[in-house]
Amino acid sequence: MDDNKGLKIVLIVLIVLTIIVFAAITYLYVFDDKDNSSKSNYSKKAQEVMKEYNIYNTINDKEYSKTLEAILEEDLYNNAYLNEYYNIDYSSIPDFPNIITNLLNKEYNSNEINYIIKNYSKDLNILLDMEHIDILQFKDITNFDINKLERYLQYQDNNTDYTLEQLVTYVNIGLDLKGYSKYVEYTSEEAKDYSILVNKYHKLPDDYEPDDLVSLSYNSTYKLRKEAAQAFEKLTAAAVLENVYFYPFSPYRSYETQKVLYNRYVARDGTEKADTYSARPGFSEHQLGLAVDVRSSTLTDNLTPEHYEWMLNNSYKYGFIVRYPKGKQYITQFMEEPWHIRYLGVDLATKVHNSGLTYDEYYDLYLETR
Repeated sequence: MDDNKGLKIVLIVLIVLTIIVFAAITYLYVFDDKDNSSKSNYSKKAQEVMKEYNIYNTINDKEYSKTLEAILEEDLYNNAYLNEYYNIDYSSIPDFPNIITNLLNKEYNSNEINYIIKNYSKDLNILLDMEHIDILQFKDITNFDINKLERYLQYQDNNTDYTLEQLVTYVNIGLDLKGYSKYVEYTSEEAKDYSILVNKYHKLPDDYEPDDLVSLSYNSTYKLRKEAAQAFEKLTAAAVLENVYFYPFSPYRSYETQKVLYNRYVARDGTEKADTYSARPGFSEHQLGLAVDVRSSTLTDNLTPEHYEWMLNNSYKYGFIVRYPKGKQYITQFMEEPWHIRYLGVDLATKVHNSGLTYDEYYDLYLETR
């Protein structure tokens, strides 16, 4: 009897001890898990993924990364990109985890991705739809336009002698396209701007006519906008003091006048050749009332070499530039016209002159709004 009672007591003690030990182990496990969770800066969802990939301790031993947390929460973690995650700056743009995952898969590094997200968050599809490119090569090119990226790359393939800066500028001008195939059309209000660029890629309204045209003293039928006309009188007067005589022979021309001239040239020489020396109606600077063709006193429709040099070196002082200088046909898309000068105002004309650029280049680099 006593033996049975003692055995029962032993069994009860063993059962109680077992329960206590089990409870203690369970408690310690739960407590330890909570304690570990409390030490992590990552969200519960992120921690679950960390445990699934057996990287819980590895990640928690490092500095917290909001980018990594976003990746984990979307279950997009890739161990090969762990170091890149830490170097990618977090952004609140929509679908951020998927975007950087796609960019990483295209072999962009964290430095490139930070640059892309910072500068082109609204145009990401352009890069996501392409294979990896060296985007940082364009970093310091101020007139780079992400929307023309494919055109830059295609033009680069066909023009390996140009610098990257030249490639960007030339594509922005439109030189990778056939003239008149794609162009910006101004409003009549925009056409009043003295700095406006008119070429084969920028068109004036058909009905645009300046409202401040005045006659030149040389011939009352020759007209320019008032400010340009006054500047032209100063230019010719200054030239006379140096025994240089210029005479205007083609100032303002209306859309209809340009149309008649252009069609005449096409009938005579064909469209392809006419396009090398005559602007199509709506694409002529003469319609602005800011351009005038001048001739030397000894010639009917041109400048002597000496007078051309004088014009290059002095016209800017009175607000004019030689619009189609020699050797720049590949940029202006017109044959050289030493006789064609364009009024911009003294300040702008001086800047263009000092830059050594054509107006097409200067406009894209310094005046074009993007």
